Amino acid sequence: MKRIGIFAAAVATAVIAASLTTAGAATAAPEVDPLTPGPHKVAEASYHLGDDAFRANGFPWPVELTGHVYHPEKPSGSAYPVVMFLHGRHVTCMSTTEPRPKLAWPCPSGYQPIPSHRGYDYLGRQLASHGYAVISISANGINGNDSLDPQWGQRARGELVLKHLDLWNEWRTKPGGPVSVAVTRSFDFDRIGLMGHSRGGEGVVNAVEQNALREKPYRLRALLPLAATDFERRIPVGITMATLQPDCDGDVSDLQGVHYYDDGRYYVSTDRATRNNITVLGANHNFFNTNWSPSSGLPGSGDDWRGGQGDPESACHPAKPTRLTEQQQRNVGIGYIGGFFRHYLGGEKALAPLWRGSTGTPPSIAPATVNVSYHPPAASGQRLDVNRQDGHGATNTLGGKVTVTGAKQARCGGANPDPLYGSCLSKPGSRLTEPHRGWGVAGVFAGRTTWAETGGSITNEVPAQHGDVRKYAALQFRAGVDFNDPANTAGKPQDLRIVLTDTAGKTASVKASEHGKALDYPLQGGKNDVLPKLHLNQVRVPLNAFAGVDLTKITSVTFALDVNPTGALAVSDLVFTD
Repeated sequence: MKRIGIFAAAVATAVIAASLTTAGAATAAPEVDPLTPGPHKVAEASYHLGDDAFRANGFPWPVELTGHVYHPEKPSGSAYPVVMFLHGRHVTCMSTTEPRPKLAWPCPSGYQPIPSHRGYDYLGRQLASHGYAVISISANGINGNDSLDPQWGQRARGELVLKHLDLWNEWRTKPGGPVSVAVTRSFDFDRIGLMGHSRGGEGVVNAVEQNALREKPYRLRALLPLAATDFERRIPVGITMATLQPDCDGDVSDLQGVHYYDDGRYYVSTDRATRNNITVLGANHNFFNTNWSPSSGLPGSGDDWRGGQGDPESACHPAKPTRLTEQQQRNVGIGYIGGFFRHYLGGEKALAPLWRGSTGTPPSIAPATVNVSYHPPAASGQRLDVNRQDGHGATNTLGGKVTVTGAKQARCGGANPDPLYGSCLSKPGSRLTEPHRGWGVAGVFAGRTTWAETGGSITNEVPAQHGDVRKYAALQFRAGVDFNDPANTAGKPQDLRIVLTDTAGKTASVKASEHGKALDYPLQGGKNDVLPKLHLNQVRVPLNAFAGVDLTKITSVTFALDVNPTGALAVSDLVFTD
């Protein structure tokens, strides 16, 4: 894993990136529908400063400075947060006479640029209606030549993001931009968020790193890599972040972007930033961008899942109800990409339950199933780690005993190959089936938990000095269902009881299935498919659901394995949390 110490230190100290997470009831549903447009009338403008207007450091060719801005029509006395979008790698040039697009830059005679940056119009307009300035930038020049760059254009993508921020920062005081100085002055450069899609996701991670090394860094406060690559296993810290994984992604099909969440969970003990991971069942790679989607009619567009023509038995097949249409997937984008910036960048507290994973997918986003994992910073007292599953099984993270009765639990995961610990599946998986593994570098460790008869249990002792958990709102953990093990009935959800015990011996238990679909059986694929996958999904139970125990004197947390007669799970990240 590429550990970037200067990245961690510089972001944590030089960049003000305080998390805007809010305390509150863990069981409350969002008070607003994230798909409802905001009150502002939206204005838009394009800008193009030339196809060779910028030369990134070390990149083999100059690139364009082209973008499109969406903003509330009227200037405001209260500044509008700024969000910048960066698209991923796609063919760059199209022709009205030639059927095939080209991956080149500049576009040859008879060809014109494919406007990939306009594929997020729906999302930019929605955010602007809620009082945000959204800038979507073109990276065709990098895409056309990144094969010539030893860093695959990722550093250049980061530099391009910062160059556009420099332009807009200058246009706030000097004429020359696509909108008036009066409007641009309303853009709040103390609250900047970045979203990058595919290679653009790794590009915005690079932008955060490069920004931290600047003498006068921008206030980058929120980061969202979408279906992102993570070739170099960078670890963004000190900035609130969410990474989104589409389960039917046929491009970045190993869902390597999940590492941005996994790798940073415990990387810096003083990190005060919040992390989220979002897994969207039935979503593919392309449909988040309208110009990459078949309905656009543009060259290069398509369904990246097997071209939409894979095995009809797969849950990803377009004919299956489990597969999302273009519009259904974009509703997810509005709700979760837009909702991320509205909550963490704009401070909209009403959306907090969505990001804690304490509510299901909003009805307006149905039929999508979206699983959210939430990792608050321990440095701010928002999280108490009971068992990270990154140590050995006899002792948990708090120093308490781990007692296994009538079941088995063994450490699994980490890197692949690993001389000590194997797959969390009963039959070793692949990059596609185990996205949380490291594949040559560190990955997520978990406890492979199996039971063959009801009555088994795994108990984590809570030492007395940690027994008062009243300040926390919920108990949560992550778990994945082993689709290779016949102990899990195919197509049926798994379940267990979570039991709290206090010093008086009183207990209270809650079924995991009563609080979400995290233990549902994974969606199944067809032949040579991207499915199934072992996802570590979050189970979150509000502490007020544990009636009858003294939350000031908790002595243990038990997984009672007596709901189903047999089972096989991978379990990690058992915590009390806000």
